[in-house]
Amino acid sequence: MSLPLVDTFSPPYEAWETRDATLEEIQAAGNFHLRVKVGLIASIANAYDAATYMAKVGADNGLENYIDGVLDNNAAYKSWGQAMPSKTPSELSKYQKSYPHCDFEQVSAEIEAVGHVLSEGQCLFHAGLWPGGNRVVADRPLSTSFCPQVALRNADHRGKGYDAGRIDLLVLRATTPSTKVFAYKRKGTNLGHEKEAVFAAGAEMSLRSTALINTDYPAGKYGFPDKRISVCVLAVDIS
Repeated sequence: MSLPLVDTFSPPYEAWETRDATLEEIQAAGNFHLRVKVGLIASIANAYDAATYMAKVGADNGLENYIDGVLDNNAAYKSWGQAMPSKTPSELSKYQKSYPHCDFEQVSAEIEAVGHVLSEGQCLFHAGLWPGGNRVVADRPLSTSFCPQVALRNADHRGKGYDAGRIDLLVLRATTPSTKVFAYKRKGTNLGHEKEAVFAAGAEMSLRSTALINTDYPAGKYGFPDKRISVCVLAVDIS
């Protein structure tokens, strides 16, 4: 079976500039935490726009919360969970909790055994460094997220972005999908916030476009002075 298409940006996410509410506005709304919208910063209706926005701003918890809310109420996404085993297979559990201390071949075998292919057009996010060229075949499982902020944070984790001097934020679009995917649970697990789905090894990726979005992204590494690096957004077909 194919996992049904999940669109996390319908309706679009809107980012607003806000200000503190006046006392009169607070009293009228009955909300002491009220923020008043001043101007629309961005309206995000697709995955590529979400990645571009995230590359520009670096962080927006409102966007991540919005995606969580969509997934919580999305019938197609619920069917993803129903298609997965009730208990995460052991090596897939190790992959999520102890990466890279796991058996990648066994992880891939478990995905092949219990996973399913995506629907045409499904978009997910991954960040790191594109190795070059127009075509890449993943030689190990490939972790992705429904959220570009999660992908960006993973690429910056433990100084990876700092050392590389650049982060490539990939918008992966399923095209003639043939590689199976395993979707991790979001509820009842410490890592559910990652909204993670992992491809088995062998996924073929074709680069469609590259755009330099930010040259001033703050990257950190423990014990080293902060520095600014570039973030590029790559549109990539994955099968």
